[in-house]
Amino acid sequence: MPKRTPSPKMIAAVLALSASLSASWATGAALAQTPPPEDPGLIAYLRERAHGASDAARYAAALTPDGRTMLVYLTGPNGCGAGGCRLLVLDRAGRTYRSVGEIGGVRAPIRLLERESHGRRDLGVQVVGGGMGGSHEIAVAFDGRRYASDPAVAPSVRSEDAPGETLIRADEPGRPLVPAPDKP
Repeated sequence: MPKRTPSPKMIAAVLALSASLSASWATGAALAQTPPPEDPGLIAYLRERAHGASDAARYAAALTPDGRTMLVYLTGPNGCGAGGCRLLVLDRAGRTYRSVGEIGGVRAPIRLLERESHGRRDLGVQVVGGGMGGSHEIAVAFDGRRYASDPAVAPSVRSEDAPGETLIRADEPGRPLVPAPDKP
């Protein structure tokens, strides 16, 4: 079979993809998408979940690579406690969102692990204490309906060096969750 020479367009496309992947790898950036701040459905959902939070409320969000699930790390006075903050796991439902999990007392980084439970990928979250001392990652599994609300309770398990990708970094500042325009 004779060898085929790649076209200039194909070479340019491969080089552009390679540069994009190299830049993401070099900066540690996840290939997952971050939703635009103007997504009114997400903002409305978060304002409702923040329960009248002050201007200190912030969120960091990432869409899983398959586009199926939104992870939202909600911080601030109403979203955090001594052990950490809340992670909302949301599915898009038309113009709004539907919760498939709310995990409390976690810290970033938030990772999407390669392992699956009931057709959804497990989540890697940082927890402090829980009898294991210090900060460590827990794999939170999907039980067929929801992700566990407490990462220290079974079926969650400690995960050391589990393969996966970081979707929300620990140093991500998050976006301010400002009150609705009709609220003071």
